[in-house]
Amino acid sequence: MRIRGIAASLPSHRLGNEELIEIVRQANASHLSPERLDDLVARINSLFRISGARYRHVRQDGEMASDFAVRAAREALDKAALRPKDIDLLIYVGVGRGWIEPGMSSFFTHALGMENATCFDILDACLSWLRALHVSHTFLKSGVYKHIMVLNAEFNRDYSSLVIKDPAELEYRFAQFTIGESATATVLSNDQCEVEPYFEFKTDGSLHALCKIPLPQISQYTEAEICPSLDPLVFFAYSTDLLKTAQKMICSCYRGSPELQRRQFDISFGHCASKPIIDNLDKALGGNGRTVNVFEEFGNTVSASIPTAMCWALDNGRLKRDMKMLLAMGSAGFSVGFCHMAY
Repeated sequence: MRIRGIAASLPSHRLGNEELIEIVRQANASHLSPERLDDLVARINSLFRISGARYRHVRQDGEMASDFAVRAAREALDKAALRPKDIDLLIYVGVGRGWIEPGMSSFFTHALGMENATCFDILDACLSWLRALHVSHTFLKSGVYKHIMVLNAEFNRDYSSLVIKDPAELEYRFAQFTIGESATATVLSNDQCEVEPYFEFKTDGSLHALCKIPLPQISQYTEAEICPSLDPLVFFAYSTDLLKTAQKMICSCYRGSPELQRRQFDISFGHCASKPIIDNLDKALGGNGRTVNVFEEFGNTVSASIPTAMCWALDNGRLKRDMKMLLAMGSAGFSVGFCHMAY
């Protein structure tokens, strides 16, 4: 399997910390005293420094998420020298979506004129894109499909609530301030490649309560939630626990895998959920500066994180054809995943 074409489409508005802080002030000025509002802002600024958050790209009024996904898909097809009718499977992997049923993939096959493609969605939080690569590898290797597109439209600020009733809520609300927006498209084909892709995944389901976007009926499925504010369709994440878990599980999985240890890599990409975690993983996995870290520029773009970073690396000369890549991802659930493959 080879990545035949990859593209990212991001909104042009680059939202910096200072502008976001002003938006937060306006959203909370009516219900927080000036002293508590100053405390909230001070805490957010402190967490910005700790996480390394500086910018995130976000839509402006009138911009539609689907337009960015279509743009990324068409660019990826051009790079792959393929037409929409050449795609025989579309997998949509975005947490960002306009509805639960049917799959978003059906909408995009129609929007892109993929008349020969069947489709389905994969939803596994930030890990969804890497899961889709694993599924695609199996399909391509067996000859079931020839050309597969993996598509997402991670426009998830709609799952945020800027209204903070108490600064203590930042324990599980801060992560929403690091979310950036991006759509990516990855075209995969069963082209000849010297490196056989290798995948490995691990899950600890007992940690599912650390991060969620709840639905109204969440109480019908679990009584073990730890978050005191389960507002429907409002994202929460216990970032400190999540990042500690991610680093521990990713390192454990890597060090416990003889196959991953055996494989050399020229460049590495990890899920950009904070700047320190990528820097620490670069050291722990022996990247020696080879791990691309774009968190300061793009923030956390969910399942689009690695493909967005790959597109940045291509544009900036960091990623070149035939380079051996190590892809590492941690995801709510809690799961970790690895892929080693050539670009």
